[in-house]
Amino acid sequence: MKNRVLLFALIVALLITGSTNQADTSSGTSQDGKQNTRTRNAQKQQDSEEGEVLKVGTELVTVPFSVTNKQNRYITDVKQEEVAVFEDGKQQELFSFTRETDLPLTFVILLDISGSQELTLPSQKEAAINFLEKVIRPEKDLAAVVTFRKDVEMLQGLTANIRQIRTALDSIRFTPGSASVSGTPPLGGSAYAGTSLYDAIYVTTDELLAKEAGRRVIIMLTDGRDTTSSYSRQKAIERAWRSEVLVYSIGIEGRGQYGGQVFTEDVDKKTLQTICEETGGRLFLPKSESEYQNAFRQIEDDLRQQYILAYTPSNDTTDGAFRTITVKLNRKDSREVKVLHRRGYYTKKGV
Repeated sequence: MKNRVLLFALIVALLITGSTNQADTSSGTSQDGKQNTRTRNAQKQQDSEEGEVLKVGTELVTVPFSVTNKQNRYITDVKQEEVAVFEDGKQQELFSFTRETDLPLTFVILLDISGSQELTLPSQKEAAINFLEKVIRPEKDLAAVVTFRKDVEMLQGLTANIRQIRTALDSIRFTPGSASVSGTPPLGGSAYAGTSLYDAIYVTTDELLAKEAGRRVIIMLTDGRDTTSSYSRQKAIERAWRSEVLVYSIGIEGRGQYGGQVFTEDVDKKTLQTICEETGGRLFLPKSESEYQNAFRQIEDDLRQQYILAYTPSNDTTDGAFRTITVKLNRKDSREVKVLHRRGYYTKKGV
């Protein structure tokens, strides 16, 4: 009888232990399941958030702009709450707003070496060299030298080596009917007669600047007269829009020689003003060769005094269409200042 009681107690103890272990296992499984579910949900949320960040980053439109008053002095105290940006007339929500003074700069000096610039070319070269020696930061900035007549020639590709840039500029030797240079083979044939300003803007943007990072800038020295371009002025502007290239111009009155006589040509202000304003740059009109340096200094000031805003377009259609951009200020002196920025951009075209 006593043995039966002990056997019964042992069986009960085993049953209780088994039940407890099963409960613990079940509890552990349940806890693991909950933990796994939380992990999966957290991962999904993280993936979702990362996807959203990536999406925003790929859709941002950046707009560099500067603000000047009637005396052509820069306004440097603009605040984010005073800025409004519109796309195709509809106000957009600002994603960011900063005043940038240290962005990498990528320059192309675009020199008109047609007959009308023969007598001013030496002073233009000197002013360009002095400007680049002062502005280029070897660890951040790049510059190239391109000349144009009927042809467009790259004398020096993008580099931070100021000695190479100086060598390229010094290599230009103007002779009647031709220009002796040491660059790439000319685009569009070997004849020199003519001036292909629009082609120079288009080709420079397309072949040198389109894939570069940082602020992309063309600085032209020319009288603004085009006689032989294959591309139209509008096509050149549109190409600059697509690559967010700012075009600045130093309008230089033409002075050349023909048949032993010196001739002059006025600056085509309307053409140069249109190109600069449409792309977000500015036109400078030095009154004499001694003022070339001052024009370059103003360009440097302009590039160092710019603001940059960014927004995600409310219209997310990817149809490759052109969208206009307008930046407005809401401050007491709004009517007294001018906001300079490119007129718009082309959206990416969806597959």
